[in-house]
Amino acid sequence: MPQPPYSPMVEPHGSERATVIPTKQRAVYEALRGEIMGGRLQPGEVLVIDALAKRFQVSIIPVREALRQLQSERLVEIRAHTGVRVTPVDVSALTEIFALLGALETASAIHALPRLTEEHLTELDVVMKKLETTAAEKDTAGFEEANRHFHLLPCRIAGFTRAEQGLQSILAEWERLHRLAFQGMQPPSTEQANKDHRAIVRAFRHKDAEKVTQVIQRHNATALSHYQKLMSKQ
Repeated sequence: MPQPPYSPMVEPHGSERATVIPTKQRAVYEALRGEIMGGRLQPGEVLVIDALAKRFQVSIIPVREALRQLQSERLVEIRAHTGVRVTPVDVSALTEIFALLGALETASAIHALPRLTEEHLTELDVVMKKLETTAAEKDTAGFEEANRHFHLLPCRIAGFTRAEQGLQSILAEWERLHRLAFQGMQPPSTEQANKDHRAIVRAFRHKDAEKVTQVIQRHNATALSHYQKLMSKQ
């Protein structure tokens, strides 16, 4: 199950495109996002726009823009008359998160099938190789990055920009939930995850919509079951 890392030097949320020079808004966004994801800014913590502007030595405009972007990822809440606060972690959303991941990934994959080119298949193979290499080397950060790329790629192939944005937002919420609520707990098996990944690649090569649907649903159901068992032991 994807647990995507945050890289401040790459356009956020699955975009594997060129490195960019941060604008003021991007710099504020990246710093706050990293602190929210890492737990430095705690769930429920109030964020004061004027104080943030002073801290980052910018006007309030890029701060407000950065906060709106974080709000779109459900990482902060902006409420009239009450200000801004870091969104609480909601473990009860676990089932909904995996249901939405499965729905968006399945729809994107099915619509990607007719548009697949040899270049796309080659890219899938490259990402699959990275998934296998990083899993064997126990390179968690590398595996997570490749995993994010793998799960977002069908959205880009299908041209489903809304699905990609939605998936990015849900992945961000899931990443934070995983880091804060399941910290130090055993993640799902990367070996089993890669079996599913290889099955998805094969289904893409054969343009088998039924098989790709089956594997994606199984992949998410397996991860959900794993975390539900962890919750039951808490």
